[in-house]
Amino acid sequence: MSNDPKAAVNRLIEDVINAHRPDLAHEVLHPKLQIRRMGMQGSAQYLGSLAKASRDGLNEHGAPPADPVEGFKAVYGLLLSAFPDLRNNVVGPQVVVDDLVITHVTFSGTHEGEFLGVAPTHRKVEFDEVLYQRVTDGKVSEVWAVGDELGFLQQLGVLASPGA
Repeated sequence: MSNDPKAAVNRLIEDVINAHRPDLAHEVLHPKLQIRRMGMQGSAQYLGSLAKASRDGLNEHGAPPADPVEGFKAVYGLLLSAFPDLRNNVVGPQVVVDDLVITHVTFSGTHEGEFLGVAPTHRKVEFDEVLYQRVTDGKVSEVWAVGDELGFLQQLGVLASPGA
């Protein structure tokens, strides 16, 4: 376990997300992990309201398990089943301030499985996210993610693009 915050964040991106290895999540995520996705919760609720969404890995209220690392793994599993080639590509420099790492990533993947009630579209999606990640005891302990949720929904064909 590294005390270098940037190394911990990059291990999460490369070794867990891009390598599709959720089994390594406990090695890089803090047991008191907190994730806040600005906008994605609303997008997920919207998509889930369109059809009966799959609840694999989620509890009866559609929430992840109480253990935050297991919750990450459950949500990641849903994403991976819908976007089997998903990647987070680091774009530009990462900014490190003490224990905080700010990273601009591009999420990409091909929609090959049901995602929150949306049947596979076989469309390639790509959208930008900015991640603010805090590292505690060499593990990612806090994530704030701000992404282009509107662009994501438009690429899936759930929402029309302006002028379409």
